[in-house]
Formats: sequence, structure tokens, C-alpha cells
Amino acid sequence: MTGVREQERVTDTHTGTDTLRFLGPVDGGLPDEPAPGCIGTGQILRLLTRQLFAYPTGTDPGVRPAADAAVEVPTVGNGGISADGRTWRIRLRDGIRWDAQAARALTAGDVVRGIKRTAHPLARAMRPYLGEIIEGMADYYQAYDEALGHWEAHAPAFAQFQQFTRIPGLRAEGDTVVLRLTAPANDLVDLLATGFTAAAPREYDYYVPESPELYRCTPSAGPYRIAKRLSPGGDLVLEPNPRWDPGTDPVRRRTARHIEVVAAADGQPVDPAAGFGVLSWSVPSPAARFAGTGCSYYLAAGAGGAAEPHAVRHALSWALDRAALAESACAAGADGAATQHGVLQPGHPAAERGADDAPDAGDPERARRLLDDAGLGEGTRLTLGVPAGSRLGAVAAALVAVLARYGITLVPVPLAPAGGPGVDVVLHEWVPGWAGDAGRDLVHRMWPSDGRAGDPAEVAREALRATDPGEAATLWRRFDRLATADLRLVPLLVADWPRTRADGVAAGAARW
Repeated sequence: MTGVREQERVTDTHTGTDTLRFLGPVDGGLPDEPAPGCIGTGQILRLLTRQLFAYPTGTDPGVRPAADAAVEVPTVGNGGISADGRTWRIRLRDGIRWDAQAARALTAGDVVRGIKRTAHPLARAMRPYLGEIIEGMADYYQAYDEALGHWEAHAPAFAQFQQFTRIPGLRAEGDTVVLRLTAPANDLVDLLATGFTAAAPREYDYYVPESPELYRCTPSAGPYRIAKRLSPGGDLVLEPNPRWDPGTDPVRRRTARHIEVVAAADGQPVDPAAGFGVLSWSVPSPAARFAGTGCSYYLAAGAGGAAEPHAVRHALSWALDRAALAESACAAGADGAATQHGVLQPGHPAAERGADDAPDAGDPERARRLLDDAGLGEGTRLTLGVPAGSRLGAVAAALVAVLARYGITLVPVPLAPAGGPGVDVVLHEWVPGWAGDAGRDLVHRMWPSDGRAGDPAEVAREALRATDPGEAATLWRRFDRLATADLRLVPLLVADWPRTRADGVAAGAARW
């Protein structure tokens, strides 16, 4: 990396061992991957990048983002948010430096560059949310596609577009990032705490995203920097970043002199990733304690299938032994699992167990009556559409066993991403797109508006715009009651699988 940064020795102390050794990120789901020694992409990028806000290290599933590169979390009271909730002014703290020549400061322009780079196709997952919230962002994404969507990867074209295309709701003023929103958004801090919105140094403009050249020339603003990358997908060595000042970083810490992320163990010992000190919210939660960070599972009716009538889904809801499903998830490798009776995950501040909800183990006597009334007596055969993935396969197998108690044969069949006719019920998995308040992600991906009167999705959007926390909680409770009664999604369970707490989504886009 000569020419990108100075080769300076590190003189500050560190805590822990001299070298930590982890297995690198592995594609595929549990129980297929070697989770105990596996470090996630987000854990690596957390050591190199800075966001305006970030999640402190800890095991509390309800932890909120803290100020990272920002001086403080903005509020109306401290002047960071306007009275109408639509203008945010976020001032950056002094002393954050990029590991580049002359120890260049991290600026508000770097943050703006990072947010603008979410137009790149590799960051497409965040477009619906930032495009909905920030004034002009949706138009910017559309213009990007029109100008560059047909081009081969070309770094100068990307950089010029970002530099010369103005976004009305996003600008840098001195040491302050100014955001103008389309409407108040009480989850904006959660979105800005994702790796997709990490500050991007100007060197990112010189290289194509995710290219080998970018990996070799990546200035760091975190406690470590890249010392060596043998090849794309190969081993990675991190060393202390001499420009990092722990006094300017309230979130991260330095735990070792070197960190090796290897592609294969090769018979040599590796450290357990679960004990790594900078895991943040990737740390497994205690069993049955979730706050928008586990994987939720739902049943839904297939197009034209037997479960389209509400009465069928209502009967299935009372027949399901959710406790057995949760036990099966733990047996398949989940760190913890809990029954779920509402559309919102257990642990969400607005999630409440209803007095008329079915027991965790179901109610066999009532269920048999409801199943018979719905035309699902003994000998019924239903097809279950199951998307690819070993986690979904484990839940599907447990569902087969539970419904067999009622003489119902549930036949799992592979489900294409777009679904398809002839499937009676569909198994859905929702992994929140980010930690904390991911209600916007739930509504967008799992409960899109259908335009009906009293649509729960419209209530959820009111909750996202509410500036008073009490009002927001009340609206989320109303959404959950309406959505749960609707049974478009039949809640099953929430499970916390190792390395699946939105790790790649939350921090996997820091090098756009």
C-alpha cells in the first residue's frame, strides 16, 4: 500500500493476545458452516470503518446506536433535529483520521460520499429505505441507473456522477452533515448505523467497488488496517492502524496486535468468533431474548392454494406447536429460539401477547374443530413452498412433524424466488435488514401496502413518522394487532442463528 499511507509503527498498547485467528466468512446457512471460529464480513469492516452512529459491544438485544463519528445522537432538544422532524444536522467529532498520507481528517464530505455510493448495485438493498427517507435520493438512484446502469464497471464514471449530481436532501456544511427528509423518520439513526452508510474516503473514487485494487488501497479510520490480502477470497491480515485514536472512538477497541482471517483452518487452531471483543450486535442473544435481531418465520397462503381462505390459516394457527418448532430450531443449531404470536418479533417494545392467542403448544381440541370446519380433516395433503436454505429446511421439517399429529400430510417443495402456482402454504424467513428498529424493513419486505381501508401497512408508516416515542409505540401495537388478526402472515417462531443477525446487510457495504 505504499503511496496510499505512510508506513508508521504503532506505539500504543492493546489488550488481549498478540494474534487472533479466525475463519473467514463462509457462504451458506447453518448447520453447514463452521460457526464457532467464523468471523463475519461485518465484524471485519467494523474494525476499518466509521459510521455516524454505531452499536456498542454487548449482549443486550435492546441496545441503541451510540454516536460514533458524530459528536452526539441528534434530538430536537439538542438542536440536531428541527421542530418538524425533517431537518437533521449531525456534527462530526474532531480527531478522526484516515490511515492515508498526512493523516487526513475524516470529513462530512466523506460521509456524504459514503451515502451517495449506495446507488451502486452492490448496495441496492438499502435503496428502498434511503430513497424513501431523504429528499431527492430516489431521483438520484433513478438518474444513476439511467446514466450508468448499462455501463461496465468504470470507477471515474461512478465518481464523476456522484460528485456532480446533487441530492437536495443531502449535503456537507463544514464539519456537519445536513439531511432534509421527506417526512419525520424515527428510525433514521438505525439506518445510519449500518455499514452501507459508512464514511468513504476519496480513494474509493479511484477504484471499482469490491475490486482487488480497492482492497489493496483501502484507508482505514478504525483501530485496524489491512496489512495483507493474498487474493480475493483468500487470507486477510489486519494490523493496528497508527492513525486511530481511542479517545475519538467511543465504540471500538483494539484487542490484538494482529488479526488473521483465513480461508481454511488447515488443521491449525482458530479463535472462537463468539468471544471476539468487537462483535457489537452480532453477539448471540440470550435464549428467548430478541429485539428485532433474530430470524422470524411465518406461514402464508400460496397463490390459489388451499390456505387462501382466512379460516384455514386461523385453524393452522391454533394447531401449531410453536414450542416444538422453537426446540427444533435449537436442535438444528440456533443459539436461541422463542415462540412468536404476533407479526412483530418478541422483544419489540410494541409486541404484546394477546389474551386470545393460542398457547405455545397449540390447542389440539380446538384446532381439530377448526381444521374440520375449514375442510382440513385427517388425510388432507398440503404442499409447503420452502425457499432454499438449511435454516428454512429445518423449520419446514419441524412443521411436517407438528401437522402430522392431526393427520395432515405436509409436503415440502422447493420454492422459486417468485413463488408459483400450486403451493398451498409458503414458509417465509425474515432477517431484519439492520439492528434495532427494523420495522420499516418488515413492512417493505413482508407486509407491503395492499390499498385496503384499515391497511396495517399504513398504520406502520404512521408509526415511523411519529416524533413522540409513546405515540410510535401505540401505533406499532395497533399495527401488530391488525396484522396478526389479518393472518396474511401466520407467526411461528423467532430464532437466533450464529452469524445471521443481518451481519452482511448491516456492515457488508462499507467499500462501495
